[in-house]
Formats: sequence, structure tokens, C-alpha cells
Amino acid sequence: MDILIISWNFPPRRGGIEYVVGHLCTGLRERHSVWVITGRAPSRQPAEEDVFRAPGSGLIFFSLYALWRGATLLLRSPKTKVILGGSVMVAPLVLILARLFRRKAVVQAHGLDVIYRSRVYQIICVRWLRFCDRIVANSGYTAFLVTQKGVQQQIISVIPPGVEAESFARAANVDAIKKDFGLQGKRTILFVGRLAKRKGVKEFIEKSFVEIVKKIPNACFVVVGDNPADSFTHREDMLGQIKTAIFAAGLSNRVQLHRALDDEAVVKLYQACDVFVLPALVSTNDTEGFGIVLLQAAAAGKPAVATRIGGIPDAVEDGKSGILVNPGDYEGLSQTLVELLSNETVRLAMGVYAQERIGKAFSWNRILAQYEKEVEL
Repeated sequence: MDILIISWNFPPRRGGIEYVVGHLCTGLRERHSVWVITGRAPSRQPAEEDVFRAPGSGLIFFSLYALWRGATLLLRSPKTKVILGGSVMVAPLVLILARLFRRKAVVQAHGLDVIYRSRVYQIICVRWLRFCDRIVANSGYTAFLVTQKGVQQQIISVIPPGVEAESFARAANVDAIKKDFGLQGKRTILFVGRLAKRKGVKEFIEKSFVEIVKKIPNACFVVVGDNPADSFTHREDMLGQIKTAIFAAGLSNRVQLHRALDDEAVVKLYQACDVFVLPALVSTNDTEGFGIVLLQAAAAGKPAVATRIGGIPDAVEDGKSGILVNPGDYEGLSQTLVELLSNETVRLAMGVYAQERIGKAFSWNRILAQYEKEVEL
């Protein structure tokens, strides 16, 4: 089958949506013919087969280009049965082309792209979800958000992100990695992700990590991430705020900040850390739709401590692959992390369970099979 994918979010841009859409395209190409229409790359990219990038910047230019390029591709290939949108933002583009050319309209929903608090965005993008043929939500929580927008339950499928388990589970020289990153003899807590406010990194440092180091003097918090680039919703300089919090708490020698690391280096940190943390916050205008980084930590055999919010409970099996605490319970976060860092037996057992769970439920082969079944690719 031929599939047309339209997505503003696409590699080499980095982020959760980009990760999902990029890997989905790679997997689908092994079984189907796939065309991708996306925005202009942030840097010069080599020519990519069947990837069409808007030659200009901006959403309006991208939208006009997507409609024109999509129409030309659909006219050329009557075998294309499905138009897949990478996020709710492109729903009107998908729907227009699908109705004009009598194709199936499918849109992925990730969380924030459903609830983004802009009246114009809600009218132009979100309201059209109810007219699509199928919506693919990344978690049960995101599916609930979609139903709140008037979409009928029967057209919603819940398909989580996948993870390339082999990349994270491969054998590694942990001692060498720790030496390279200056983590010898330290109990390491890791965070990976864009530094949006909802991630709660600053508050975790101020309210939890300061207490953790009192009980575990060799604790180290490693943060991999930067302010969100090319984001329409996150404008705060969270990196600057985090640096200020670290300095104010006197933790400069206990916290490592890595703004930009390649994928290989990030995988090494997953393999070398002791536990992963995602202290997400409650927000009225933002949400953690799933938490792909939690799957990546699990694939590396590491337990996660995270807040019970949004789609996170779909990613972490509480008490088995990690521990969930209520958002804002910083004492609970501190206590849980101290216990895991102090009890190697429990920590390793959780990591083993987490890794096995990935193979059973979140490998990309399984996720692709769900797309083929639920979306009828």
C-alpha cells in the first residue's frame, strides 16, 4: 500500500513527536511505499528519497506547500489509500486532501497538540478531529483528551510509541562510560528530554535532590537537554532557570548539564545511570502525553521514578518497572530515589522487569503491527 504522511514534526528536528514519526516512517518503509511531506529542515539536509521538505520557513508556507505537494502526489498515485498526519496540528491539511481525493484520513494525537490553549488553534486544528476516519492516541490519557473534544470513542485507537530496544540493551563497558563522564563512584540519577517547564527539573533540584544528597553524599544528577528549539508552545529559558537553581542550592559539583549530546552518548548515559527520573508537573496548558524517555530507560534495564500524571502510567508499571509518585510530592520523590539508590537488589530486579516488558509490549515491530491492524494499512 502507498501511504502519504504529513508532519511538521520530523527529523532532524528532535523531540517526542519527531522520534515517533521518524521511526514510524522507517518501519513502514520496510512494508509499504511511504511519502513524507514536512517542514523545512533547521539545517541543510542531504537529499532524502520520498521526503518532500517545504522550501520556505513558517507554518503558513508549510501548509500551502503540503496541500500543493500532497495533491500532486495523490494525482500521481491512485494506489495511495491513507493520509497520515503526524500530529493534531496538521489535521485540517490531512482532512482537506483526504476528502478531495477520497482517501482515508488518520491523525496521530500526542497530548499537548490536543489541549494547546489557543482559541484559533482549537478552531483551525482540533475541531476537525471528529471528522477524521481514525485518531491514533499515544496513551489512554491522550485518548481521553481527544474524547473531550467531541470525537467518538469508536474512531480512536491507542497505540503507544515504540523503542529500538536493541540499541539500549547492547553490552556496554559501564566503567569506561562512567570514567568518560566523570561518574566514577557516584550514584547517578538521569533525566533526558527537552527542558520544558512541565518536566519539573528545576523544582526537582530545589525540592528533592537537595534532600537526596544529604542521605546519599555520592549522588549525582545528570541532565541531558536544552530549551525547546522551534517550539510554538515553550518559550521559557528553563536552562537558565535550572542553572540558577543549581547555583543557589550549592549543587554545582553534584549536577551535570549536557545541552547537546549525540544519540550514542545518550544511550551510554542510560546504560551507566542507576535510575531514571521524570518529575513532571501538573499544568493547565501542557501535559506529558506519554514519556518516551521512560521506555528508553527501561530498554537499558533501568527503573524509573516518575510522577503519576498524563500518559506516564502507560509507560511505567508502578511497583514493577519503576515507581510512580503523586505530582508535587517531593518528599515522596526523595524517599523513593534514596531507597532505590540504596537497595541494589530491588533496583536491579526492577530494571530486569522493565527491560523484559519492553520486549513484550513496546518493540517497534509490535507497534508497527498494531498500526497495520488498527489503521488498516
